Amino acid sequence: MKYKNFFLFFLFFFYFESVKSENIECQGAKLRIINKITTQKNTYIIPLSQTLELDNAKLKIFRCVKSETNGVQDEIAILSHQSTTRNTEDEFLGWIFKSSQYINSPVNAIYDIKLVECLVNDPIFLKKVISD
Repeated sequence: MKYKNFFLFFLFFFYFESVKSENIECQGAKLRIINKITTQKNTYIIPLSQTLELDNAKLKIFRCVKSETNGVQDEIAILSHQSTTRNTEDEFLGWIFKSSQYINSPVNAIYDIKLVECLVNDPIFLKKVISD
């Protein structure tokens, strides 16, 4: 009986050691926004809780996390997408993933919105980085 309890403890300990998860809270995000009509690509650096105003929507990042679970790295952000047109069906509040960009993404008639990376250092100001 004593060995059985030791064996169960040993299995329990190593099971939870093998399912390690490490999260790094970030201070901002880098988003790539593609105009579906003109195919223009823009990259924006957005601090948390600041609003990026597009032609037909407002975007805000509330949280951005670099996560590693069992050696698999991913970056995840919670994004608010509010349509500035009268159509309220396009409103979105949810997590977007860098690795699986089309699993959960906001629907926008003009723009395709992708998470490029989470930024550990605070970017302080909203900044447009690249314009093609």
